[in-house]
Amino acid sequence: MKKIARTCALFALTTPLMHAANAQSSVTIFGTVDGGVRYLSNAAANGGSKLYMGSNGWNSSNKIDIAGKEELGAGLEAHFLLENGFNLATGAFDNTTNTLFQRQSFVGLKGNWGALDMGRQYTISHDFISDYDPFHFNYTSLIPLTQASSGTRFSNDVKYTGEFGAFKFELENAFGEVAGSTNDGAARGVGLQYYGGDLTLGASYNRRSVLVGSTYRNEDYYLAGAAYKLGKLAVSGGYMIDTLDLASTAPNTVARNIFGGASYAFTHQWKLTGGFYRTTSSTDRARGKDMTIVGLDYMLSKRTKLYTEVDYTKYHNAVVSTLNTAGAARQVGMTLGINHRF
Repeated sequence: MKKIARTCALFALTTPLMHAANAQSSVTIFGTVDGGVRYLSNAAANGGSKLYMGSNGWNSSNKIDIAGKEELGAGLEAHFLLENGFNLATGAFDNTTNTLFQRQSFVGLKGNWGALDMGRQYTISHDFISDYDPFHFNYTSLIPLTQASSGTRFSNDVKYTGEFGAFKFELENAFGEVAGSTNDGAARGVGLQYYGGDLTLGASYNRRSVLVGSTYRNEDYYLAGAAYKLGKLAVSGGYMIDTLDLASTAPNTVARNIFGGASYAFTHQWKLTGGFYRTTSSTDRARGKDMTIVGLDYMLSKRTKLYTEVDYTKYHNAVVSTLNTAGAARQVGMTLGINHRF
């Protein structure tokens, strides 16, 4: 009887605490569903055009996020994020490895000192470039900034983010997990961002070790950018350089990206955005491309919008690629779609 009484008393004392803890924790499901139809000229060897659906999303990627957080007291928070990407037309994963949470999957702690997260996450250059890209990293399958942001994501990544007044500082290390080496397959990065009212300035640096043939080589990414907002008008741009060190086997490969543009919100429903993106290679200065893109958004609600865009790309010494499968010298594209956030 005494044991039963003690157990009941303990349960009575701890139950309110359990309820309080549960009240301070939450799990939410959100994401984006984007479907569109795209026209592309010079998509075939005979110069024929192509009309097709962007099953992975054109304006933004299709994804489902599961996020959770718990208040631990004294200003400390535990949180996690699991992000899955999917193909709208087929319902399949939007990656060839059948990875469930290939977009992001991390857990971390956040306090007055900043945040520390561990898992698969966006690179620092990706975090910063979204502020400098006129489209804020939309139309990622068209605009040539995804791979330029040091591969977009790092697996096995530990990232620190701290905010100190108007400054944001980020530091990361992704483990290569190659036996006998702490550098092979690893990646590291650092970045500093300044938010001064309507002005944003920043720069970042990432280095990752990539396997080239049978040898790991260092690849360096530099990014610098700025953005300024003046009422309904916003202008932004940046410069990125990617250098792959091939040592004595061949000349280093260097790719440069210069981009910029502006957006104007006519009303809370209508927004027009334009951008220019130039990609060049120092190993073959005749090779590269210039892309001009103009997009128009119409907000049906806070979560749903209709969008359309027109883009023109001129290739210098054109080669076959995923976007230019015919190796055409010029291409014109047009996209019309609907984007819903939930």
